[in-house]
Amino acid sequence: MIFDLIEHIRHHGFKRLLLAVSGGLDSICLAHYFIENRDALGIEWLGIAHVHHGLREGTADRDAAFVEEFAKSHNVPFFLKRLDGEALKTAEGSLEENARDARYKALVEIALDPSTPLHSAQDDTLLTAHPTPHTPYLKGSEATDPIPHTTIAIVTAHHANDQAETMLMRLKRGTTLAGLRGIQEVRVLDDASHTPKQPKVATPYLKGSEATDPTLHTPYLVFLYRPFLNVTRTELLDYARKNKLTWCEDESNADVKFARNKIRHEFLPQLERECPGTTKQLCHIAELADKAYAKMMEKCEEVFGKALQNKMVIPEQVGDDNAHSTYPKGSEATDPIPHSSLALDKKKLNKILREHANADLSELFRLWLSELGFRFPIGFFYGPKEPAHVKIPVRAVYRKRSIVKIRHTIKFCEFSTPDGAQKFVSCEMNEKDYNEST
Repeated sequence: MIFDLIEHIRHHGFKRLLLAVSGGLDSICLAHYFIENRDALGIEWLGIAHVHHGLREGTADRDAAFVEEFAKSHNVPFFLKRLDGEALKTAEGSLEENARDARYKALVEIALDPSTPLHSAQDDTLLTAHPTPHTPYLKGSEATDPIPHTTIAIVTAHHANDQAETMLMRLKRGTTLAGLRGIQEVRVLDDASHTPKQPKVATPYLKGSEATDPTLHTPYLVFLYRPFLNVTRTELLDYARKNKLTWCEDESNADVKFARNKIRHEFLPQLERECPGTTKQLCHIAELADKAYAKMMEKCEEVFGKALQNKMVIPEQVGDDNAHSTYPKGSEATDPIPHSSLALDKKKLNKILREHANADLSELFRLWLSELGFRFPIGFFYGPKEPAHVKIPVRAVYRKRSIVKIRHTIKFCEFSTPDGAQKFVSCEMNEKDYNEST
C-alpha cells in the first residue's frame, strides 16, 4: 500500500459515504481505495456520484460513461446529475466558482434524495465531534452534546497539491488567518438553499442557536469530507500504477487561463524546483493555521458570545405560522423574509468593547460573525475612534446581508437576494428606533 489512511479515516466515524468521482486520477484513486478497504473502514453504505457540468462536448459524456462503468464493475451504486452548462456560463461571477457551487448543490441533492439507498439503514447514527468549519470551536454546542442524526459524508479527492494551490491563490490575492487554513478536511454542508423545505443547518454549534433545539434539525446532517489532503499527486500516481488503474484526462485542467491551472502547471512546479518540499510545507502551514484559528474562535465566543441574544433560521414561506418577524416596528415590509437572523444586545456589546478599549477587536469580531454565517469584508467593522476599533453601522447592506440597529438590538439578517437585503434596510423607520453609538 502506497499510503495508509485507514486509522485516520476510521477516526471520523463516517459510515455512509457518497464518493464524488469525476473520472480523473485523483477521484478514481479515491473510489478504488474506499472500495478496496470498505470492510476495514467500517463502511455501511457506499455510492458513487458523477456531476456532468454540461461544459465540455464529447469528453464530458465520455467521463460520465467511464465512471458509470467503473461503478458497475465494482458493484457500487451509481448516481448521475446533469447541470445546465449554458446557465453556468452566463451566470454572474467566475465560471469556476459557479461550477463548483452547482456541483456541491447537485451532490447534496443526491445525498438527500429519499430514494438513495443510504437512507434505508435502520439505525441512525449520532452526530459526534467532527472538526467542522462551523466549528467545534464554540463551547456549549452539540459538538460536545450529540443529537441524533443520520450522518452522510460526501467524499471528494482533494489532495496535498490542491491544498498547496489553494494556499498560493489566497496568499497571492491576500488573506487572513481564516484563509490560511486552506481547504478544510471536514465541514458541514449548508443545505438550506438545496432543500428549502428543511430548516437551515449552518453553524449548528453555537450555544443558544436553533441547533440546541432538536425539533429544528434536519433528519440528515451532510458532511463534506476530504481524506486525501496530506497525500500528494505523486503518491496518487504511484497508487494508480500499482493497482493498474485507468482514468480520464480533463483537457480543461491544462488551460492556464484559469488561475488555479496557472498555479498548478507553472507557479507551484517552479517553487518545487527552487524549494523542494514547498507543497508539504504549505500543507503544514494550513494545519498550524487551523489549530490557531480554533483557539482564536474559542476566545471570540468567550468574549462576544456574552452579547448574543439569539440566532434563528426563519422559514422561507411568507405567511408561515412559524415565521419570526424580524422587521423593524413600523415597517411596512412583509416580503422578503430573511433566511437567518442574528441578534446582539447592543448594551452588552458596548460593555465588552469598553473592557477591551486598548485592543483592536474589529477583525476578531468580523471572523466571529463569519463563523456564525454572516460574512463581511476585511475592514468592514474597523473604526479608529471606536471602542476596541469595532464600528457597527446603523444600517448597512453587504451583498445579501443587512445590518440594522433597533433600540437596544443589533440585527444581522441574511436574504436570498441582494434586493431583499436592500429592501430591508431602506424601509422607513422612526428615528427614535436608532442610536448611532455602537
